[in-house]
Amino acid sequence: MWCSVLPLLVGLAPAVLFLLQLPDHTDAQGVTCEDYKYGRQDSELDKKHPCSWKCILFILQWPAGFCQSLNNESLCRIPESINNWTIHGLWPLHAMRCCGCWPMFHSDVQELEAELTEYWPSLLKIKSSFHFWKDEWEKHGACAACVEGLNSPLRYFQISLKLRRQFDIHKVLEAAGVTPSCERAYKVTSTLKVIGKCDVLIQQMSPLSTSMKPKQLALHVVLAC
Repeated sequence: MWCSVLPLLVGLAPAVLFLLQLPDHTDAQGVTCEDYKYGRQDSELDKKHPCSWKCILFILQWPAGFCQSLNNESLCRIPESINNWTIHGLWPLHAMRCCGCWPMFHSDVQELEAELTEYWPSLLKIKSSFHFWKDEWEKHGACAACVEGLNSPLRYFQISLKLRRQFDIHKVLEAAGVTPSCERAYKVTSTLKVIGKCDVLIQQMSPLSTSMKPKQLALHVVLAC
């Protein structure tokens, strides 16, 4: 079913760890949503910087690997135009005291819609791409808004797209001869060496369905530092 987009028969779930340099003072006491909403940056806010996190995870996923990881693969839908790594999210690590009252509207990302559709599509039949983006912003993006370069839906998604262009995992694997296949298997150790050249960190394994050979895994997600 996923042969046209299955990258390789190894088990990897990589994601990209992108470190942000933040001020030492991360006490969010007394900070409200309005303190930093819509790009407000002033000296008073800087004194009570609301960031409670020090680094941010940028997660890329291989569509077929994502589908293989679901308990019910019939819920998955890979758009015909998608044959490369897609974005799963940009998540502040161990974020606390996030603003939960900052909604996102279609107009916020309208100018990026074509790029987001290509690089950040929803792979679930029950969720449109916009609702996927909206959920990611409200759950994770609003937590990142304490950083000036991420302090609006537009900026958050612009940075995510920039990171996607920077971490071209598909190109790195292809250059090493690691190409999509439902027949050829690659050793996990050798694949790790290839991905490691991009400072990528492997996070988890995703076993293939029982119809596949035992001990074979599908490439799913990747992390970089």
